[in-house]
Amino acid sequence: NFASMTSVYVNESGVTPEQAAKVAVKARRNACLNPHAQLKMPDLTVEQVLESKMLAYPVRMLDFCPSSDGACAVLFAADDDAASLAPRPAWVHAAVTAHDQQYMGDSPKRLAEMRSLIEARKRGYAQAGIDDPVRDLDVAEIYEPATYAELAMYECLAFCEKGGGGRFIDDGTPLMHGALPVNPSGGCLSANPVGATALIRV
Repeated sequence: NFASMTSVYVNESGVTPEQAAKVAVKARRNACLNPHAQLKMPDLTVEQVLESKMLAYPVRMLDFCPSSDGACAVLFAADDDAASLAPRPAWVHAAVTAHDQQYMGDSPKRLAEMRSLIEARKRGYAQAGIDDPVRDLDVAEIYEPATYAELAMYECLAFCEKGGGGRFIDDGTPLMHGALPVNPSGGCLSANPVGATALIRV
């Protein structure tokens, strides 16, 4: 099912396997900075990703996340108490949830049109006063179970224009030295404890 969604997204966006492979390389190299990441591959190359085992066209083994063990917790506190609980507390400026009923006939379009993500992005950005995410955000941690999903999410999160996910990785914007580093933790592509993986992004 994910492969069919990916095929539709590739057809509509024009992204290439090489651009998806760049996401895998970014993730596994970033993971080397994360003591909790599972897949740390500092020397991974685009060519190695493209030569990895085909799972279901066009998705290859190194395009996909592992199945990991892990857990996490987030401690919330009132403003007055937060400073005493951690040396560098993070402040929540927006909290949004959005759900979408997907019918099987819609399924192939789900990667190209993540309707719930788009709705959550619109409401969250409005709450937090974000007009230009690449300018207004310092970093982004997103849930990307596969390389192609991350490219699609760049578009759905308005990091770039629709169809521009491939160019976004090509120009280096989501790299550690780029204007908007995406998943400096290595992301879901480098550690994916199912059940905890979304909260770990926080």
